[in-house]
Amino acid sequence: MKAKEDKKQPAPSVKAKSDILHVEQPTATGKKAKTEKEAVTMVKAQAKFLRISPRKLKLVIDLVRGLGVFEALEQLSFLNKKAAGLVMALLKSAMANAEHNFKLKPADLFIKKIVAAQGATFHRFQPAAFGRARPIRKRTAHLEIILTIRESGKPKAPKNKKQILAKKVSDKSEKVKVKQPVTKKEEII
Repeated sequence: MKAKEDKKQPAPSVKAKSDILHVEQPTATGKKAKTEKEAVTMVKAQAKFLRISPRKLKLVIDLVRGLGVFEALEQLSFLNKKAAGLVMALLKSAMANAEHNFKLKPADLFIKKIVAAQGATFHRFQPAAFGRARPIRKRTAHLEIILTIRESGKPKAPKNKKQILAKKVSDKSEKVKVKQPVTKKEEII
């Protein structure tokens, strides 16, 4: 039986959470040998069971999506919302992960993806009239952020809706020149 157990090799194990995972393959001696390390392009950080509703978080994360990390930190520092502090803490954590674990420069990073998902809901009850109880739902959220390295050819921040609409309107007015119909009064003169 021991001969059969010696022939089995353990399955490869995954070491790090990133875009490109580092996989360790077992060798014939039973020790694990690391494969070549590939360049990490994405860094991920999560915060779970935050005591705020995802709807309130989404108001804040929509403001910083697509921005560079320092621009996002500046934007969050001036927001007067509870969610801004939570997002800022997670962003700083992701920046520290990128710098310490993967040796990436924070100046080159931007927010590729930021998502607020529904977490567990805590059910509480409030006393009401006539001996009844009314339910209270205390919602929680899971926040996930992914930072990537900015390529030089891409724009730094996405345009807001007003700028996009203004550009479309100006393009249409230049292309289409509408001839106005001549009225009878203008023909007489």
